[in-house]
Amino acid sequence: MIGRASSDALLCRLRDARDDAYGAAEASLSSVRARSLMIDAAEWISMRDWRTEQSDETSHEQSSDDFASGVFDKLWKKVAKGGDDLVDADDETRHEVRIAAKKLRYAAEFFEPLYKAQAKRHRRFITAMSGLQDELGSLNDLATASDTLSALGLSDVEGTDNLVSADDKAKLLQQAAEAHDTFVETKRFWR
Repeated sequence: MIGRASSDALLCRLRDARDDAYGAAEASLSSVRARSLMIDAAEWISMRDWRTEQSDETSHEQSSDDFASGVFDKLWKKVAKGGDDLVDADDETRHEVRIAAKKLRYAAEFFEPLYKAQAKRHRRFITAMSGLQDELGSLNDLATASDTLSALGLSDVEGTDNLVSADDKAKLLQQAAEAHDTFVETKRFWR
C-alpha cells in the first residue's frame, strides 16, 4: 500500500504503522519466549520423537529426488489448476493459489541442491514463480486494503479513497493471468 499512497498524510501513517510492526516483530523474536521455542524445537528434532516406527521403516526406501519430485508435482498441479481462471476467480481462490505458489517456491529453493545439473531450468522456474507471486501478492494487497486500513485506524485519512481502483484491479488481473501462463509454460526442472 505504501507504493500506492497518493497523499503525504497517508504515506506517513502507513510508514509509521510499518515501523511499529517491524519493532513489534523484532521484540517478539528477541524475547525469552522465542529463544525458548528455538531450544525446544532443536531438542525435539534431536530427540527424534517426531518419528514413528512406520516412517523409520519406509523413509530410507524413497530417494530424496523422488520425494522432492512428488512434492513438486502435487504443488505444481495445485497452482496450475487453481490459477486457470484468475481473472474470474474470487479473492479467496486467488489467495489459495498464492499460498500454494509460495509453498512450491519454498520447496524449489529448499531442494535446489538436488538439481545442480538442472540449474538453468531451476533458475527460469524460480523467475516464473517470482513473477506469479508478485502479481498474486499485489492482488491480495488490493483485496485486503480496506480491512487493513480499517484495522490500522486509517480509513478516514486523506488518500484512502483512491488507493484502489477498478482499473488497477483489471490491470493486475490481466498481469496475473499472463504470469500464470508463463509459469505453466516454464519447463519443470525436476522432470
